Formats: sequence, C-alpha cells, structure tokens
Amino acid sequence: MTDERFEWISKRAYAIWEAAGRPWGCNQHHWEQAVREREMMERTRASADGAEVLVKLRKKAATHRPDNDTRETGEDKHPEGRHVG
Repeated sequence: MTDERFEWISKRAYAIWEAAGRPWGCNQHHWEQAVREREMMERTRASADGAEVLVKLRKKAATHRPDNDTRETGEDKHPEGRHVG
C-alpha cells in the first residue's frame, strides 16, 4: 500500500468514525469501509473530491435541457395555429 493511499484511507476512516459519533471498538469496520470507498474511487478513476464526475453530470444536464421554455398546456395545436381539442 502506498503512503498516499494509506494516508487517504486513514483520514477517511477517521472521518467515518467522527461522523458515527466516535463509537468505541468500531475502528476495523470504519477502516474496511474506507478501503472499500478508496477501491471504488480507484475503479471509477474518480478524484478524491469527485470534481470530474460533477463536470460530466453538469454537461449531461445541459444537453438535456430544452432550447426554449415551453410548457405543455394539455391541448394540441393545429399546424395553422388553431387550437384543437
């Protein structure tokens, strides 16, 4: 295990412990959770803060946004502009 990886896992396990209310005797569980999170991060190649994931999500959301803000009225429009229905 590299020093960088060990340090990340150690800090993450400590943060998990603090978030859980600093319970006694759970250090192995918190360490294992931190290891799993680190492995997931490595498999997905995400950074520690997940910044690139947020960028991808924002780009995806922007491409799915409609060009204009039209709202459906429940009525169909005739091609000549007359309301039908």
